[in-house]
Amino acid sequence: MRIASLLLVASVAALADAGGGPAVYVVGNLGGISPGDEGTLVLDHDAVVFRSGKTVLSLPYGDIHNVELGTRVTPPADAPLYKVWRLPKRFLTERPMHQMVNFEFADKDGNDHSMTLEFEEAAAIQTLMEIEIRQGKRTPPRRATNGDPWWGDSVWKTSRNNNTVSPESLGTSPGK
Repeated sequence: MRIASLLLVASVAALADAGGGPAVYVVGNLGGISPGDEGTLVLDHDAVVFRSGKTVLSLPYGDIHNVELGTRVTPPADAPLYKVWRLPKRFLTERPMHQMVNFEFADKDGNDHSMTLEFEEAAAIQTLMEIEIRQGKRTPPRRATNGDPWWGDSVWKTSRNNNTVSPESLGTSPGK
């Protein structure tokens, strides 16, 4: 039972954290960070935060001028033999693609800066989407509701299995 609850908590935590994740600073004009530094990008409620070692860079969404996907790259597979934890990457036939995310932003003084981070491809796309949603440039994906049409309705829907659940019982009742 403990294992099941632990897996449930871990999966909810993984799904709740959309966008961001481990990243590598590739190029930019920032002080205190050098190319090749590994870190973590976190999408907070009001800012994008990149942490690398003791350096923490916080970018409010309003200060970010442009975010775009950059080039796709295949990470090198040559892991030294003494790094045993990286040996499985040598033998995988398909390595995950990485993609760059380019940031253009202004600091507190109004000076323009740029930063390019390397993510796994899926994380890069999700990060771009989340930032654009939080900036208001993109609408969040719409979730399916109980009354939405489904392709199987034309095959299986009859007068006997129509939706009989009222919206009030689904928790959409107006506030009292």
